[in-house]
Amino acid sequence: MLDDLILGWQAMEEALPEYEKAEAYFKGTVDEVFASPRIRQAIAATGERYRFNLAKTPVTVLANRVELTAVTVPDDETASGLIEEVWGANNMDTYYPDLLLKAFEYGDSYLMAWPVDEDDPTTMEDDELYAAGVQLVVHSPLHVRVIYDPENERRKLFAIKRWKLRIDGETRWRVDLYYPDRIEQWMSRKGCEAGSADSWEPFLGDGEDPESWILDNPYNEIPFFHHRNALPYGIPEHKDGYGCQDAINKMLITQLTTTDSHGWPQRYALTDQGAELDHNNDGPLWGDDADADDTTSSTRIKAPSSGLSGGPGTMLELQGMKAVGQFAAADPAVFTDPAQLYIRLMAQVTETPLHAFDPSGDTPSGESLKVAEAPLVKKAINRETMLKAPVQETWKFVLRILGQPVPRIDVRFAPAQAATGKSDWEVVELKQAVGVPKDQTLIEAGYEADVVEGWDLSTPTPPVVAAVPAAAVPVENPQMEAQDA
Repeated sequence: MLDDLILGWQAMEEALPEYEKAEAYFKGTVDEVFASPRIRQAIAATGERYRFNLAKTPVTVLANRVELTAVTVPDDETASGLIEEVWGANNMDTYYPDLLLKAFEYGDSYLMAWPVDEDDPTTMEDDELYAAGVQLVVHSPLHVRVIYDPENERRKLFAIKRWKLRIDGETRWRVDLYYPDRIEQWMSRKGCEAGSADSWEPFLGDGEDPESWILDNPYNEIPFFHHRNALPYGIPEHKDGYGCQDAINKMLITQLTTTDSHGWPQRYALTDQGAELDHNNDGPLWGDDADADDTTSSTRIKAPSSGLSGGPGTMLELQGMKAVGQFAAADPAVFTDPAQLYIRLMAQVTETPLHAFDPSGDTPSGESLKVAEAPLVKKAINRETMLKAPVQETWKFVLRILGQPVPRIDVRFAPAQAATGKSDWEVVELKQAVGVPKDQTLIEAGYEADVVEGWDLSTPTPPVVAAVPAAAVPVENPQMEAQDA
């Protein structure tokens, strides 16, 4: 429907600036912010090469914690085998991390599932993909958007996908609208600005059938699955850190811009009134100040011989000068100390551990590490909960395409926090002592369920005993111990 096309197009246009901003901060391509237009004009070019991309850290750290490890069908080896086959043919070990990274970078990302197109030569050349029968494609929200029913945000109305084509030297837009029962194909009219109702026409492709722009969708489901970190649309994980990134750029770019003054400080000399400045000193190479910047001027004169010499143990006598000095360059701490404050603020507002921004510093350990990473772990678990539903919907749809519908899909993520220190394993032992099953405690400690299932857990586990230094062992009578010694 043309009305849906206009609705979807406008929704994408309204969301596009925020997505582009999120991408710019993630890639570190944002410009330095200037409060004064005059200062911008004077020094903006000096900082173009300096990039301090810390805003991407909250995104990448979270993406490393949220790892999809397995998608299976409980008690159905045939269906699980089909999932494994489609997964391998589509290289989802590579594409799923990219999908989740996009979901955290933009707040939204989409995975499309559709039968392999037998007329597409790229899929025909891939024997494994052709045999699997289903193709999975990752899409960013820059060119795909699912539109939800305003009366029920749990229900998809349609999905819009758009991309550019170059036809006869002119850029035109192709748009597909996906409904549960059909797919509509549109193209912007030649010479028209995309967006208005009269700027679109049905896309017939190479066919002559006037109805060929409408394709059948036999699966009664929109084949785009929305991965997000909030409802109904997501929020970039690093959005709260935009201001901190701007402040860090300002401090560090300004500090680097003034670095030249440390190596080449500005100096001055105070002269006595009426003194001859070119007597026994280095005189100018020109006769008039107007020729100072002209390196080819015929008015340049031969440099006078200087009676000055410098080096260890020498003294410079400047005739006609009553005082010399140099202007102190800006202290780097004036810039670096505030930059460290803004880094700490970024860690605070994005719920990212501070040591993730400064791996060269002292990383906390033991209980301190747990406390420092608690907000990140909680956020990772929340994101896994949000992502579980679209993963299940995707693979239910895949199995329906393959003629193997199932009522349930099991999705497993790697634990957001693993047991690494001695105190962690003491907690595991205590859980087992109060009756928590061993396999559950080991899964919570960071081991994958499939690995734990293959272990023999019937053998009693030896207790974790802390080594006590000999000097700390109490004695009954210290005086008697001393006499015996």
